[in-house]
Amino acid sequence: MPRPPVYRARPLLTAGACAVVALAAATIAVTSAASSSPTAAAVSRLSTVARPAAAIVSDWPTFGHDSLRTAVDASGNSFTPAAPAWTSPTFDGQLYGQPLVAGGRVFAATENDTVYALAANTGSVLWSTHVGTPFNPSSVPGLCGNIHPTVGITSTPVIDTARSEIFVVAALGVSGGAQHALIGLDLYTGAPLLDEVIDPPGTTPAFQLQRASLALTSGRVIAGFGGNAGDCGPYHGWVVSAPEDGSPPATFEVANQPGDGQGAVWMGGAAPSVDAQGNVWVSTGNSAHHSSSDAYDQSDSVLKLSPTMVLLDSFAPGAWYADNAVDADLGSTAPALLPNGLVFIAGKSTTAYVLHQSPLGGVGGEVASTNNFCSGDPDGGSADLNGTLYVPCNNGIHAVAVTSGPPVAQWTTSSGAHGSPMVAGGLVWSIGSGNLYALNVANGSTVQQFSIGSSSSSFPSPSAADGLVLAPSSSQIHAFIGPGGLPGPPTAPPPRPGYWMVAADGGVFALGGANFFGSTGGFALNQPVVGMAGTPDHGGYWLVASDGGIFAFGDAGFFGSTGSLRLNRPIVGMAATPDGRGYWLVASDGGVFSFGDAGFFGSTGSLRLNRPMVGMAATPDGRGYWLVASDGGIFAFGDAGFFGSTGALSLNRPIVGMAATPFGSGYWLVAADGGIFSFGVAFFEGSTGALHLNQPVVGMAGSPTGAGYWLVASDGLCLRRRRLRGIDRRSGAPPPDGRHGRGSAGPIAGARGLTAQPDPMISPGGTARCPFRRYDRPEAAPPS
Repeated sequence: MPRPPVYRARPLLTAGACAVVALAAATIAVTSAASSSPTAAAVSRLSTVARPAAAIVSDWPTFGHDSLRTAVDASGNSFTPAAPAWTSPTFDGQLYGQPLVAGGRVFAATENDTVYALAANTGSVLWSTHVGTPFNPSSVPGLCGNIHPTVGITSTPVIDTARSEIFVVAALGVSGGAQHALIGLDLYTGAPLLDEVIDPPGTTPAFQLQRASLALTSGRVIAGFGGNAGDCGPYHGWVVSAPEDGSPPATFEVANQPGDGQGAVWMGGAAPSVDAQGNVWVSTGNSAHHSSSDAYDQSDSVLKLSPTMVLLDSFAPGAWYADNAVDADLGSTAPALLPNGLVFIAGKSTTAYVLHQSPLGGVGGEVASTNNFCSGDPDGGSADLNGTLYVPCNNGIHAVAVTSGPPVAQWTTSSGAHGSPMVAGGLVWSIGSGNLYALNVANGSTVQQFSIGSSSSSFPSPSAADGLVLAPSSSQIHAFIGPGGLPGPPTAPPPRPGYWMVAADGGVFALGGANFFGSTGGFALNQPVVGMAGTPDHGGYWLVASDGGIFAFGDAGFFGSTGSLRLNRPIVGMAATPDGRGYWLVASDGGVFSFGDAGFFGSTGSLRLNRPMVGMAATPDGRGYWLVASDGGIFAFGDAGFFGSTGALSLNRPIVGMAATPFGSGYWLVAADGGIFSFGVAFFEGSTGALHLNQPVVGMAGSPTGAGYWLVASDGLCLRRRRLRGIDRRSGAPPPDGRHGRGSAGPIAGARGLTAQPDPMISPGGTARCPFRRYDRPEAAPPS
């Protein structure tokens, strides 16, 4: 059947193998659709909220608001008086974590392993993502605990606003027990970006509870592990430091001596503190060492760890072993790091300790202490308002100004509030006995009180942002506003990066923010597809076959093809002009064919080449182009500058593609083994030349800033200097939000992508991240 000059198709979102020959990038703005589940039902609101939106915009992206866990909303929003605003729909499981806020969205995670995003102005569900099947604790004989019927996401998540990503640790039910996975979700859509099992080696995950809230430091997610209520079974305290890109985690184990155990890192659900140097501060629980003759094992302690989990310093009470024997562990609260260089900590012994931040003092090295500071266990995190701590003791919030002397409470509230407090609008907020309390900071008296219903957690904690105070009950979030009224609507999502890949049969795979506009995956082609290019506005793309037949989709215009011509050599790639009103095709003999407003600047079609051409790249202004041969020979035409080549070198593997720097003053070449050759101002950022690859590299793309690049292998794997981000670590599957047309088995031939604006997500040092990225100039390199 003769090839038509142009083919336009409706999107076919059918399943197919990732058999890709080319790749191009797109950047689009995405919108979040409300969940269609019953939890997206109308939200309960009171008439008191019908006011002009004048609340000051702010975020609460982590437990306690910030890395030091000060738990203070510094936005200046007033809550005098406060009034109910909205109550969320009932979620599909219990809430144990603190509500988080970013981008005008409120986030909650449940013990049914579901993460919810709510509109801060209405409480309606914007999206919900069920990340897995939660663990059923009744399925493991001898397992204790007080979370039922399922254990899912127990800790407070953490949001990396720079990445627009929320991280959770989910307990998942697997054959014979449980496992814990670090899940990263797109902040605006809920799409999974990361899925990595982070259980420390040698553990029995069902007996490990990930209770401590998550923290961020140095591009890593920090998670603390302990045991279930009742201290049953084999468990140890662990701190896991998992890179956000899915690289292998680093770990620190508490009570790791022979015959030892326990030493939980749970801190009443509070998060580790992170100091200005990025070091991680945690407290630990009781271990199996109960005698003065037992070796110190970092139990019943305050520990300072590096981001990669090297122990830097520690403190333990002089009678740590005696506290262990009666379950009076220090680790029921988180250490509070104060601006005056001191640390405050109080545990189940009810003794409060003041420590120096450096050094911590080792065993018995406190600066000062006070016995019976609390009456009953303190649990959770303290709030720090200008050096005055509000401590969550079981008998009520205690206020204490921490100095180098023995700590003495200035006041203790009798209201019943005892959960981890926070400060907003000049008031201390805490939950207890089904009520949310607003307390006077000067004397602890109750200013306001709201009934919110029972809580799942023994020590629930509120948060505040966007002019809202947010309080969790067992399965709902309750929002309260001040005189400023409701916040405005959620912020629009930023342009979302993504890319397309196309298979030899023309099946198109759209990943990240790239839209699917159609494919030829279900049709018989005269010749295989060998490349693609995207339009400047990312609203369409072209596919090119080896006979030069062009297939245009979306807003890509058809400007001509060589499909009806007899060619001396097959087409191996293409590049689009900057305005998207034309394109070039290049054949393996270097013959160039120009269509639309693409100017012809020369070719090697009449020359005898040492090696065949494998691709091309256009200059940023469209007034020139480079051709590259498989030996790395470079041929520059128009205003394309020559900066060097590998034509005179002996290569281990042939060159398979190239990418130009954003301003056309340099380029990279890539070989089939992933070896990188840099010329002009193109900097070398790393390669896979020394690694064993499952399949050969077939192309590359440079970042829009020129600070990094991506390589693509023939099996569709996007490579960079470190591991791939966004791939299921258990199955190796690509992100589930990828949309694709039908494709059959076949190799990738490589490509360069397209974007017209800088990419803010390039990592410092030039390391590129896959797969949700956008690329510079579109162009596909041919098979080697």
